[in-house]
Amino acid sequence: MSSIGPVGSFGSNSARSIEDIHDQLNIYARQLSTGKKATTISELGNSVSRSIDLRARLARLSAYDESSASVTTSLQSVSTTLGSFSKVASQIEVNTLSSSTTPSSANRKTVATDLRRQFSELVDYLNTEINGNYLFGGKQFGAPPVIDSDLILDGSGGKAGLTQYISERQAADLGADHLGRLQLTNSTNVVSLSETGVGGIFGFTLKGVTSSSSSITATAPSGTPPQTSFIVNAQPPAGATLTLTLGLPDGTTTDITLTASGGPGTTPFAIGATMADTTNNIKAALQTALGSAGDVQLYAASAKAAALDFFRGSTTNLPRRVAGPPFDTATGFVAGAATNTVLWYQGTDDTNDPRNDRITQIDERISVGFGARANEAGFIETLANAAVLAVVGFSSTNETLAQSQFSDLRERGRSGLSEAKTNVTSTSVSLALAQKSVKSRTDDQNAQKAIYETALGTLEDAPLDQTAVALSALQTQLQALYQLTAKLQSLSLANYL
Repeated sequence: MSSIGPVGSFGSNSARSIEDIHDQLNIYARQLSTGKKATTISELGNSVSRSIDLRARLARLSAYDESSASVTTSLQSVSTTLGSFSKVASQIEVNTLSSSTTPSSANRKTVATDLRRQFSELVDYLNTEINGNYLFGGKQFGAPPVIDSDLILDGSGGKAGLTQYISERQAADLGADHLGRLQLTNSTNVVSLSETGVGGIFGFTLKGVTSSSSSITATAPSGTPPQTSFIVNAQPPAGATLTLTLGLPDGTTTDITLTASGGPGTTPFAIGATMADTTNNIKAALQTALGSAGDVQLYAASAKAAALDFFRGSTTNLPRRVAGPPFDTATGFVAGAATNTVLWYQGTDDTNDPRNDRITQIDERISVGFGARANEAGFIETLANAAVLAVVGFSSTNETLAQSQFSDLRERGRSGLSEAKTNVTSTSVSLALAQKSVKSRTDDQNAQKAIYETALGTLEDAPLDQTAVALSALQTQLQALYQLTAKLQSLSLANYL
């Protein structure tokens, strides 16, 4: 029996070898099917800590990916919206307010109708929302930041809309006599003109005077309130000119030019029989010229200034209103209120950078601001200049005057829209820079992910070619062991002997 011992010992060892090979075969088979070296982290042995670290880094990058994707979607939507907004603004400037359009009564009505429709489109763009988030409300992105366009223009329920707001300001600027709140007086040889209120709150402001002839002295505006004068020292020669420069509520200026005995494009004054007569004639001509400038240039500039004031207001920064009635003798402003004034903008309105209204972390050390507000400068200027001709009324008794009023205001609207482009572009650029920053960081993170994934694959991924070869070798070895074991198990004592 002792001679058979080695065979029994081999059988026991063979069984263990077959079992070991089976286990290894299972491991290789699993690796081939999953592509991974192990089914759990703990099976990685010495590579565990490195694998955990790489997985943690990839998880953080994935989280930043989601944030970047969300920001990118919002910024792309904002960019598209701004493009559409600017396109409508450009159509208003170039087409609707084209200077080639005859300012007839019929055309004025057509322009007003078109502007109302286009104004509504601008408002709709500023109320753009993505997945329930309104893009132009700042921090308050859960509701539309801009109210209904008709309510903005017309008001309702005792709340003044833009139409009433402008008419009150025009009355205050023109004054009861339509001389722009200036006081005109004269003595024997002096014509004086002064502002009626300190600081030029309403109406014209005196900016400068000139005289082309030494026979009439022009004194520069001075004092409180400012005053200027023309002093007739001698009879002026025919063609002598007197020029008065006036400031307007929208920040522009206009010149009034008087010419002795008349001249093209100017207001004439007659050279009288005496210097006193000439002085009276200068005063009369100046009064006529002031009334004309008040009814046209001041009328239009007042409307534009009022529109800008209106759109600078919000629920947190109430627009100023003319203190009245009566409005044509008003001496100052009062704060509007939600009970008597339409507050067109309902979003965030503070001194902070609008971009910082919405901030998202896109990297461990980098965050990006992508907020926007419908009351940023470019949007305010666009809305104001687009809306003003939609609501302002013109003279109903003098068609020539109505056409002059319309033409002047139309040019101010065109100019305002052109200037607004700069601020809209500035907003677009700042948001485009944010979008560029997100893309740049996303590209960097994708490169980092590729590095981490490669490193993790080295630790965790099975080398499939090598595994397949090893599996084949083990299968061959296992088959040989089975054959040997079978032969050993078939041995008898007689065969052995």
